[in-house]
Amino acid sequence: MLNDYLKTLISEYADDELDLETTRQVSDFIAENSEAEGYFNKLQSLRRLTTEHLREEAEDPTLELRMMNALRLRSYEQTWWERVFASRALSPRKATAVALVIIVIVLFLFSYFQAPVSRFLADTRTRVEQLGGEAQTELTERRDELTESLGELLAPPSPDEEEGERTTSATEPEVSVA
Repeated sequence: MLNDYLKTLISEYADDELDLETTRQVSDFIAENSEAEGYFNKLQSLRRLTTEHLREEAEDPTLELRMMNALRLRSYEQTWWERVFASRALSPRKATAVALVIIVIVLFLFSYFQAPVSRFLADTRTRVEQLGGEAQTELTERRDELTESLGELLAPPSPDEEEGERTTSATEPEVSVA
């Protein structure tokens, strides 16, 4: 089993970064240990693959011009929401999926809270009808009292009441007139 220190030494040996004495020691170790030799061979294969795939590509002289043109078009002609749609951050599929999820959540919440809301509305309606009936009764009683009071105030006084009021108003009850 190779530990991290040995793997690091083998990797540095493959990259030719060791001094002469350490290179001889690691080379002897690789020749004696089959696991170290397998690890070294894997590193060599990886190195070959990366060099094959990371070859320098021919330089494109129009790349810079195309990039500048794209940046200019983006910055002057598109608004921020057009750039969001252009970048596919909010594609039609995603927008449709989000809308469907929101609709399902709203329907679920509506069905979940429908019974309590219906019960609340029914209780509120009965309470409003009860308070309306009580208010109507009180208003009728007050109207009757006011009608009776106004009737007494506006009614002409009877002849008996007029004579009694004149004598009592002219004399005080404690003083006797002879």
